[in-house]
Amino acid sequence: MLSEIFIFLDVISIGVLSYWIIIHHLEFKRLPKLMVDSSFSTEKISIIIPTRNEAKNVRSCLDSIVKQKGVSSQIIVVDDSSIDETRSIVKQYAEKYGVELLESDSLNSKMGGKSWLCYQGSIRAVNDVMLFLDADTVLMKEDVLKRSIKTLKSQDLDFLSIFPRFDMRSVWTRLIYPLYINTIVLLEPFSKVNREHSKKCFLVGAFALFRKNVYERVGGHMIVVNEILEDKILGEKVREKNYRFKLFNGDDLVATRIEDGIRDLWNATIRFIAGLNHRVIVTIFLLIFYLLVFLIPIASLIFLPSSLKAFALIPITLSIMLNALEMSRNKVNPVFALGYIIAVVILVSILLYIMVCFLKRRLIFRWKGREYIVKF
Repeated sequence: MLSEIFIFLDVISIGVLSYWIIIHHLEFKRLPKLMVDSSFSTEKISIIIPTRNEAKNVRSCLDSIVKQKGVSSQIIVVDDSSIDETRSIVKQYAEKYGVELLESDSLNSKMGGKSWLCYQGSIRAVNDVMLFLDADTVLMKEDVLKRSIKTLKSQDLDFLSIFPRFDMRSVWTRLIYPLYINTIVLLEPFSKVNREHSKKCFLVGAFALFRKNVYERVGGHMIVVNEILEDKILGEKVREKNYRFKLFNGDDLVATRIEDGIRDLWNATIRFIAGLNHRVIVTIFLLIFYLLVFLIPIASLIFLPSSLKAFALIPITLSIMLNALEMSRNKVNPVFALGYIIAVVILVSILLYIMVCFLKRRLIFRWKGREYIVKF
């Protein structure tokens, strides 16, 4: 009887993973590319970069911006009480390239976090097109900005975003992050986001391009100043007002560095769950989902007789293939996909921790040097 149960669950896992692999392939294949702009015209753009202790990232970010061709850029860095070398680095670029540095101290005010920094920067913006760019993001080609503006105007969009390649440098990020991204792609398919008249939005904070008049008309980042997932919520609020949006493929255009430490990944996952409207339902669903799809086949491999172990080996192989797909997209050696079970165990541990916090009706996590307390 036990063998029949394991086989039945393994078959379900095989079906889910097969569908998941197909979805991953199709969603990225269907994700549109930016238009090419071969004209000799120069576009104007204001770029706002919020920072807090980004000394290891901001130089690469600014270097990639000043190398952009076909654009005249107003670059505004809004720094939030950095205690590392962020401000001194930005000041070097201010002297050489005219980068504007705004020094904020939101840690000691009621207005804080990324939304407040972005809003402060937007006030200084003088151009009709504004880009909000994370400091850990790099533009990999010299025509990214010109192509983005061309696409925004030619397709009559009000705002757009680019889904980036993720720069995974540590072993932990390479083990965990592909499964994290795969889960998001499964739950938030790009194709649904890009449908005409859809109310869904997938605004990626790493690269969010707006027409300035639209941004100001809806209230900008001030309407999400108290939100945890400010980018996601901002995109949804703007889309609800029937403004036109599209998400584009940035595999070879934009790269975002992922924080290296296991603690950073732990807090990033908690932050994502904490910022959702149906956080309890999502947490329970993901716990059951991960247990069924990933952990049951491992148990089957242990308890099924040798003649039936193929039922367990198939979903295990599919799990490795799924994570190898995302690793390949991000130029990471697919061999790390063999450790997918480590990612599952860690993500399940985080979800169990969040469930305990739900019972205590209080969730605490740290993000960008700031402590967040979410009460239920």
